[in-house]
Amino acid sequence: MRLKALLISIGLVGTLAAQAPEGPPSGYRFPSESDYSGDWKEFRADVPMPFVVRADFNGDGTTDEAWLLPTRSGAGWGLFAALGSTKGPRHFVRLEQDRQTEVQGFGINLVKPGQYKTACGKGYWACNRDEPEVLILKSPAFEFFKFESASSIYWWDKRAGAFRRTWISD
Repeated sequence: MRLKALLISIGLVGTLAAQAPEGPPSGYRFPSESDYSGDWKEFRADVPMPFVVRADFNGDGTTDEAWLLPTRSGAGWGLFAALGSTKGPRHFVRLEQDRQTEVQGFGINLVKPGQYKTACGKGYWACNRDEPEVLILKSPAFEFFKFESASSIYWWDKRAGAFRRTWISD
């Protein structure tokens, strides 16, 4: 309840506060209104919440979340998937981290099921054996990007039981 009150008091919309996981992973914090600086501020009209998306990424019927979280102190961030559960609290999976760069240069967006030409499919480099020219998504996924730069999609690989990353641009 204290987390919800804190998130509401710092200006985040009530739906964000009401749906936030129980707490961020150790060493990280949920973004606040004061974090809207740099690219987050400049592109806010296009990407109003560049730090969280929600969908059933792993196809288990529960809502999952992807979070781009600032570190508790200093520069740095972590990209996490918070897997939903009907049996208990969400389970955070760290997908990326950077301990030196400000989080406001990066964002995440929801990606709908469909076909997406990959970076190697666009000719940025030769495709590796396990890298498709076209990524075919049957479930929602999320894009992780550096504003006006590189982009990749994180998607759930049912066979591996884990997220995989596919580059979309360099």
